[in-house]
Amino acid sequence: MTTLIAVFTTRAGQSSTYWSLSLAWTLAERRRVVLMDCDMEGGTIADLLFLDVNGHSLANCFGERTTTSHALEAQAVSVRERPGLRVIPGLRGTFGYEITECLRQLRPAVAGVDADVVIADLGHPLAHPGLRSPRAAAEAICTVFSRVFVILRDEPALISRSIDVLRAARLSHGELVICSQRSRLYHETIVESLERELPDLPVRDGWVWDERRAARMAETGLPIVLPNVESEFNL
Repeated sequence: MTTLIAVFTTRAGQSSTYWSLSLAWTLAERRRVVLMDCDMEGGTIADLLFLDVNGHSLANCFGERTTTSHALEAQAVSVRERPGLRVIPGLRGTFGYEITECLRQLRPAVAGVDADVVIADLGHPLAHPGLRSPRAAAEAICTVFSRVFVILRDEPALISRSIDVLRAARLSHGELVICSQRSRLYHETIVESLERELPDLPVRDGWVWDERRAARMAETGLPIVLPNVESEFNL
């Protein structure tokens, strides 16, 4: 069975793309992984990896009809430095659908992709300008993906906003991954707040933000390996 994973955040700038790319890179060391750039405000994954996309894009799968697994995989680009990883580049120069419509078109294809793991970076789908219903968007995400990871930076204003967004969305399943930048004591306070306000969403420690490592990743095109992520996240 293919494991289907969604990664997103509640608003731009919380490092969900870096984490989804690092997760895909780590898992692809031993498994066949497809990473889909489904940020409907424009994807950057191919740029971060310095890939020559040669016209390949998720945009080529959108149309009047739902796409197929064959058509979706035809857009995948191999990553030379990581043979187990293929990337489906995101939108360039266009603004995509809100997530409910996006997944309506992609859902039949995603489940049939020939890979051990399919990871979709959804950007910040619960805050899309055209979003009509956070509940419907959350339901669409949870219907397609068996694992849902929400990346949250430990900044007070962002955490407060994220709690409001996630309360409105009411994900049926999901896990909160804190992008930690501050002290351990502050981190513990953030965890307590999230567990109190969002008791149905377990909190995971999976991402310590390091500006220097992130800069090296951007300069070299080589993502960060997430140690012990398979055991800690049961992947």
